[in-house]
Amino acid sequence: MWNTYGHTDDIPVAIVDHDRPATTHGKTIAIGRQLTHNLIRSDSLDFHHLSATTAERQLKSGKVYLVVTVPRDFSQDATTLLTTHPQQMQLHYTQNSGQNFIVSKITSGMATSITTKVSREVTQLNVQALLTAVHGASAGMAAAAKGTTALSAGSQQLGLGTQRLLTATTPIHNQALTMGLTASQQGIQRLQQGSVTMGQALTNGHQQLATIADTTATAMALAQPVAVQSHDIAKVPNNGTGMAPFAIAIGLYVGGIALGTMYDGAIFYRKPRLALTWWGSKASVVGVVALIQSGLLFFTLRQANGLTVRSESALFWAILLGSVLFLSLIFCLRLLLGGFGTWLISIVLVLQLASSGGLYPTPLVSSFAQRLNPWLPMTYLIDLLRSAISTNTGTNTAWGILLTMIVGFNLLIVLKFHLLMKQEPLAES
Repeated sequence: MWNTYGHTDDIPVAIVDHDRPATTHGKTIAIGRQLTHNLIRSDSLDFHHLSATTAERQLKSGKVYLVVTVPRDFSQDATTLLTTHPQQMQLHYTQNSGQNFIVSKITSGMATSITTKVSREVTQLNVQALLTAVHGASAGMAAAAKGTTALSAGSQQLGLGTQRLLTATTPIHNQALTMGLTASQQGIQRLQQGSVTMGQALTNGHQQLATIADTTATAMALAQPVAVQSHDIAKVPNNGTGMAPFAIAIGLYVGGIALGTMYDGAIFYRKPRLALTWWGSKASVVGVVALIQSGLLFFTLRQANGLTVRSESALFWAILLGSVLFLSLIFCLRLLLGGFGTWLISIVLVLQLASSGGLYPTPLVSSFAQRLNPWLPMTYLIDLLRSAISTNTGTNTAWGILLTMIVGFNLLIVLKFHLLMKQEPLAES
């Protein structure tokens, strides 16, 4: 936990690319493919290119914490932003904040960063299109200016020809008349050519500028080209709800330490005949305390704290299982190892605080904590509590592992008592 936020590049995120390439201004663009390539190469998060089905399954199971989906018309919508009917580009973000509330805040910030980067790239693309249109209009205006010059020259030549005609009609000279008519005809041709050139140039310039719509929708699309659609499959209303599984597990363990300190699990008042009945007489007391502890904790969470849950029954049974689990573990360590076991109980608590994935997910903790995580009972209890409170995912594996641990701890205690009974006869107390 020394540098958890220095390992955010290990947080797994899925990217699903449905985008199809599109053509604009004679160029083919594939924004979705480029975005996927850039994200996978980035060191901000651990991005993986997955199919939609795989990404959804891994998000529910907690293997990824965010799914970025690029729709199939992503690039096509980018080409419409300068038209009269612009289509705002859409990016879809799906997260699972119930899996880890802290990571959900990290991935939300990263989603905002991704949207900003894509918006900047699309804005750059459209600015280039605007500059191309303006350049085309400028070229058209330059051609129109040339046409105007041709018109002026044609007018001068026509005037010269007309003057020659006037001169030729005074004393009729055939040669002068012919020259005047020729000059007039050339002037008329230049006028026609200049008119055509100027008309074409103005038309081209108009067409270049006409491709750019000036509607309010276009302005809004240019200002914010990318819209975001966010969905949380296990929405957590506040930090308390997100941290509840971890806090409940810690509370149950600390409660177990208190009972383990105050209640002697070995002393007897009637000589037991079997190791099973010896521990059974003690386990019955421990079980009643576990039931009372679970009921009080459940009532406090629901009534005093107002904790919202997916399943009340699943939450109660998870709390009861956790209480029995930790009491079994604590009494097992104390009875088997004595004073060393009492010391070891605190060590196990510290290891579980750092390695169970309750506060930070395993990708953010040390490699030692990652290797230790699957061997800790609190890891699986937190999974059960998360499922009951927010994620509502399958927990058969966690139930099986925890029940196996409970049975194993109690069998070790029975074995310890059996060995004690064989080593020396028990005196009446």
